[in-house]
Amino acid sequence: MGGTYLCLAGASVSNGNRGVEALGRSVLDVLDSVVPGASVGVLDDGWGVRADNSGRYESIDVEHLGARLSRRWHRPESWAQIRVAQMLGGFGNPVASRIARSAAVLDISGGDSFTDIYGEARLRKIAAPKEAAIRAGRPLVLLPQTYGPFSTVNGRRVAEGLVRSASLAYARDSASYERLLELAGTASNPSCLRCGVDVAFALTARRPREEIADHIDAIEGECIAGVNISGLLRGSAGHDQFGLVGDYVSTMANLVTGLVDAGTRVLLIPHVHIPGGEGESDIAAIDAVLALLPETVRSRVTVIPSELDAAELKWCIAQCSWFVGSRMHSTIAALSSGVPACGYAYSDKTLGVFETVGMGDHVVDARHFGGDEAVEAIFASFKAREPTGRQLAARVPAVVDQARGQLRDIVAEVETWRRDFGLLPSVGMRGDQIA
Repeated sequence: MGGTYLCLAGASVSNGNRGVEALGRSVLDVLDSVVPGASVGVLDDGWGVRADNSGRYESIDVEHLGARLSRRWHRPESWAQIRVAQMLGGFGNPVASRIARSAAVLDISGGDSFTDIYGEARLRKIAAPKEAAIRAGRPLVLLPQTYGPFSTVNGRRVAEGLVRSASLAYARDSASYERLLELAGTASNPSCLRCGVDVAFALTARRPREEIADHIDAIEGECIAGVNISGLLRGSAGHDQFGLVGDYVSTMANLVTGLVDAGTRVLLIPHVHIPGGEGESDIAAIDAVLALLPETVRSRVTVIPSELDAAELKWCIAQCSWFVGSRMHSTIAALSSGVPACGYAYSDKTLGVFETVGMGDHVVDARHFGGDEAVEAIFASFKAREPTGRQLAARVPAVVDQARGQLRDIVAEVETWRRDFGLLPSVGMRGDQIA
């Protein structure tokens, strides 16, 4: 596929959400190994077209494409401007022209954002690159992700239209697969609807800078408990939005105290930190928890710097004896590294991922358990870490192989479309050309 151009949407690698970054890096890592000579445009919320200067990719060229819902409709990054450019043939707009020549648009919706529960504006943002691919007549590939829930008639209608216009659609767990089938309807080609696993299982860990890695190495031999505290759940807005039981911050403070009392060293690991977005910042939530801890507990707690990228955070998590997190992709970093983990969850998505590796009983639902009851349930996972670790050692390698294999399969399928069909328009799963 030398010379092939691909667009990757819904997986920006240049923001502070390390879960979304993990998705993007995982896809790019695999593309780098299987499509030498290809170019990949990663859509994000930035401005303009920017070359990737990370030096991570040996075989592919990566660039970052600014595309956003913006009131500055005259800007080339505005989806309104991109839409107008597509109506005029795609020329003169860098995003529209790149979509027009893409072999496929690979879209992952941030892993779990193809839903209307976060509001209409968020759904419009998630739908925009999918709609652009369809307008350009390019194959739309929905990478492994969740679908729904949809609480509005319009939200579901939009999702049904996009799914039915896709050339290929993967769900990342069995529950999401059932929702995918519902959205696609009985007239869709079942061979285009597939159940996969979260692509973040494929992410390759990377050792961080020496002062951080050396600090963690120095406590090797002790029991290390990794803890992710989500800023999304810190305040009253998150509490009300997700229907949490009890006070999240005090629950996590009691958990950290209990872990230290049990003889562990605790690593507090942020997974989302967006400058200016303090309301959802994991660092703000960590600070709130630290403020409740006595000095004797704080002395055995280390906060991992927020500037580490997803691969570096995965390395840190992989050094833990056990891990608990509310950010789902922080727990995937643990599970995919064979680290026994517990998800302190606020939605159903975490359970589906844990069930992928047979660990569904290690999810504690924050909508049903809070305070001492939650701490007790999470501690049950901590106490079972040794047998859990043995189970993961037997199960995880196959899931990691599946995460990488499904991406290789997608690339092979895109190449087949190019060779046999020339990427003609009308490529939805209900069309008769590619599907």
